[in-house]
Amino acid sequence: MLQSIDTNLWTATQPLSMFGMQIGARMTVIKLGSGGLLVHAPISLTPELRTSIDSLGPVQAVVAPNSMHHLFLGPFLAAYPEARGYAAPGAIAKHPELQLESIPKNPDLLWAGDLDHFELEGAPKLGEVAFFHRASRTLILTDWVFYFKESPNWFTGLYLRLSRALGKPTQTAVMKSLITDRAAARASIERLLQWDFDRVVMSHRDILPRGGKEAVRTATAWL
Repeated sequence: MLQSIDTNLWTATQPLSMFGMQIGARMTVIKLGSGGLLVHAPISLTPELRTSIDSLGPVQAVVAPNSMHHLFLGPFLAAYPEARGYAAPGAIAKHPELQLESIPKNPDLLWAGDLDHFELEGAPKLGEVAFFHRASRTLILTDWVFYFKESPNWFTGLYLRLSRALGKPTQTAVMKSLITDRAAARASIERLLQWDFDRVVMSHRDILPRGGKEAVRTATAWL
C-alpha cells in the first residue's frame, strides 16, 4: 500500500534481503502538475498496490534511476502501456526488450515543473540519477545513501555496527567501492547540496524526515 509522506508524494515498501541482510525496497510516487504520476524505482506491482496507484491518477512515467533498480520496469510498463519508461544507461542495457528512454540530461518537460534531477558522477557502474521534489523539499535517492534507524535482525545489525552505519544515514562499504572517481563524486555531492532539501527518501530501509542536507554532507564527508 502507498503511504503519503507529503502533498503529492507517496512511497511504498516491500521486503528485500541481500546476503541475509534485510534491506527492504522502496518505490516513490510523485503526482505531477499534469495530474499524472511518476513512479520512481518501481517495486513488485501487487493488486493492492495497483489499486492504490490507480486511485491517484494515470501513470505517465516509470523511472529506473540506476543500473540496479530495474527488475519491475517490465511489469509496470505492461500494466501501464501509456506510460513512458525512463532508465539510467545501465538499466537500459539490461532490457533490450523494452522501449526505454534515457533519463535526459536536461529537464524533461514531463516533470520539469515539479522535479529537478541530475546524474551523480563518480560511480559509473551504478549510474544513479538523483531527484529533487521542490514543493516538499524532498531529495529522492536510490542507493547512494542508506539509513537504518534500527536493525531489522541480528545479522543486519552486526554488519551495520561493524560498519558504524547503524542509526545514521551513511554510505555502505559496497557503495564506496562503486565510487571510482572521488573527485567527480565530490563535485556531484556539492551540486546536490545546492538543492534546498530537508527530507531524504532512499530506496532502502528508513526515510530521513528532516535534517537531510547535513546528514548527506556528513555521510559523504570521506570524499
